[in-house]
Amino acid sequence: MAVSPKALFQAITDFEKYPEFLGEVVSAKIVSGAGTNKVKVKFEIEVVKRFEYHLEFTLKPETEVSWTLAESNFFKTNQGKWTLKPEGKGTAVNYELEVAFGFLVPGWVTKKLTEVNLPQMFEKFEGQAKKIAG
Repeated sequence: MAVSPKALFQAITDFEKYPEFLGEVVSAKIVSGAGTNKVKVKFEIEVVKRFEYHLEFTLKPETEVSWTLAESNFFKTNQGKWTLKPEGKGTAVNYELEVAFGFLVPGWVTKKLTEVNLPQMFEKFEGQAKKIAG
């Protein structure tokens, strides 16, 4: 991505701003660990229907953001990580995600989430990081 690891890390970890640039995120609130490297965040999203879930994040400044599912009425599994490395004037990004739903999800919904929403999500985080960088 054409942004610094510092700006991208800041965009990823400013959880409560997600509703401003990620359309499906209705709300995001830090429930514990604010200002530390272990943060628990409650998300409310709307994808066909409204869902809530809590993720626990582990932060390694400017290099890695990983998470695991703490609580959900939607996901059975939700874990992954962003790995950020400086590359030229930008950032090489590796994104890992493992999700499973607590109920049967139609194939078209899964396809929309992976083939449409993920690429758009990366663009939105890059745009937010560019805003942060000025």
